[in-house]
Amino acid sequence: MLRKRFLLLFCAAAVGIGLLWIEDYTTQKTQDSIDSASSLPDYYGEGLRNRSYTSKGVFEREFIASHSIHYPAKKLTEFDDPELHSVSDNGEIWVLKSLLGFHYEDLKTLLLQQDVLVTPLSELSSGEPLQTTIRTTELTFYTEEKIAKTDKPVEVTGIDGRLNAVGMIMKLDQQTIEFLSQVKAHYAP
Repeated sequence: MLRKRFLLLFCAAAVGIGLLWIEDYTTQKTQDSIDSASSLPDYYGEGLRNRSYTSKGVFEREFIASHSIHYPAKKLTEFDDPELHSVSDNGEIWVLKSLLGFHYEDLKTLLLQQDVLVTPLSELSSGEPLQTTIRTTELTFYTEEKIAKTDKPVEVTGIDGRLNAVGMIMKLDQQTIEFLSQVKAHYAP
């Protein structure tokens, strides 16, 4: 009789452990499915155009991209051919454009990569050859502060010369540029 009770207790324990294992296995599969689903994009966009205005209704910024993909779990949006138009304090509009862009929602930054160009909109839309250009491979734009930074090589070309440097901080609203290191300039009037 004692053996039967022990055998019954052993079978009940084995069934209980088996049920716990099955629950753990299915819960893990469900969690993996949820994790993989949350890393998927929630929308794709074509021909994006977004305009921002100040609280007084004054045009502040425009963002254009040919294609966008938003990842909600990462709070990240990827862009193809991004182009940002930002208005300085004196009303001049500066254009920042590249081949790729990444907007990080938490950091409120726009990372531009591959063939980054910074130039006044008036020159870009004139149809004439650009007189003032700033080129680099990567540029981070802080949307709240209107500051563009890079630690990569920078080339600035103008009508009368060229400047090369490594690293740059550009305050678009104030139209000031600080080059960080290895600055070399060539001036030919």
